[in-house]
Amino acid sequence: MMGHDAVRLPLLTFRLGERRYALLIEDVVEVAAMVDLLKIPAEREELLGYINRRGKVLPLLDLRTVFKQPFQPITSASVFIVVAGGDHHFGLVVDAVEQVEYVDALQLSDSMISSPYLHGIISHQDEMISIIALPALLALAQ
Repeated sequence: MMGHDAVRLPLLTFRLGERRYALLIEDVVEVAAMVDLLKIPAEREELLGYINRRGKVLPLLDLRTVFKQPFQPITSASVFIVVAGGDHHFGLVVDAVEQVEYVDALQLSDSMISSPYLHGIISHQDEMISIIALPALLALAQ
């Protein structure tokens, strides 16, 4: 039997309420503190509005709304993660950004997914981390 080299998947982990989520590092542009938000009447409640980030206008999504978490007002202390889906950049508001974790890709399971916005769930250091499916979120930000 030959041992397999574990494929290490770099993730940026963050919290929404009591739960841990993660984005693939390759999808992450930066983590930023809240800036002036241009609110617009949106058809979708997940879309909070738009922000100006280095001269680019980015849509800002509230991941709490996407994942049916209790409402929290956006304040100057709120943080968001700028992600890149193809050529499109957009922001995701989260409760707290944690750290970069390297997880074993073979631990990734898609059997317990209950949301189109999740790519899979991984068990890491006795915690379940839900991995975000960026393409589905990108559709909300359009």
